[in-house]
Amino acid sequence: MLLLALSAACARKEGLPASEAEIRRFPIRGVVHSANAARAEITLAHEEIPGFMKAMTMVFQAPGESARLVALRPGTSVRATLLVDGDRYWLEDLAVAPGAPAGKPATPIVNVVTPEPNRGVAVGDEIPDFTLTDQTGRRVRLSEMRGEPVAVSFIYTRCPIATACPLTTAKFSKLDLMLVGEGMGKLLVITVEPERDTPAVLAAYGRKAGADPARWKFLTGTPKEVADVASRFGVLYYPESGQVIHSQAVAVVDPRGRLATIYYGESWEPEHLLRDMKKAREG
Repeated sequence: MLLLALSAACARKEGLPASEAEIRRFPIRGVVHSANAARAEITLAHEEIPGFMKAMTMVFQAPGESARLVALRPGTSVRATLLVDGDRYWLEDLAVAPGAPAGKPATPIVNVVTPEPNRGVAVGDEIPDFTLTDQTGRRVRLSEMRGEPVAVSFIYTRCPIATACPLTTAKFSKLDLMLVGEGMGKLLVITVEPERDTPAVLAAYGRKAGADPARWKFLTGTPKEVADVASRFGVLYYPESGQVIHSQAVAVVDPRGRLATIYYGESWEPEHLLRDMKKAREG
């Protein structure tokens, strides 16, 4: 009987999908900066996670935790389990830490231009035209891209989170090669830290990514210009402890300037965008 039980247990373990078998779990504690139940998203100033990550403030997805997110206020201490599966990570078992204070509103950030919430364009609607500066110093209008599908993402060059901006750039590098093979498409990457990401900084970053400025543009502008553009894509960001906390979004704009698709978070791959861009071109 014991052998049968052990055999069954081994069979169950070996029968798990690869992603289930490789998921790593870490206890995490931190203080809530903000929580968005609609997006199942929480911004957490967390303590060091030994053996995995130093203390920092960052955005986490928390699928299945919407009811708890509604009740959380800025300043509340929480605990959770951080799950890591390759380049994906999220929180489960989110709860107020024992003995934690109820929390108080976070200190407002002053003298910083940040995007306005609830201004994102709906899928199928035209995106209002905008003008930003690319890595060559040239002013570029979105309307110049008409006739081609365009993929748009938001990063900042100092981003320390390997699974955030650097991963987005790596995925865009792969997408860029796919688009060259298809003979179509443009890429726009917009910084969420325009104060630091000048055209020269973006040019150096773009060269490392292998970006051809004629096809793949890294864009910056005044803080107000960038914040206005981010608002149109439903992207929010703000400075915190020397970093820029920002929501992640990747969008496809069709050849007529309409929002074709948009992905929030990291649940997208270059193949998804290529499929959407081809569909947008045909439609």
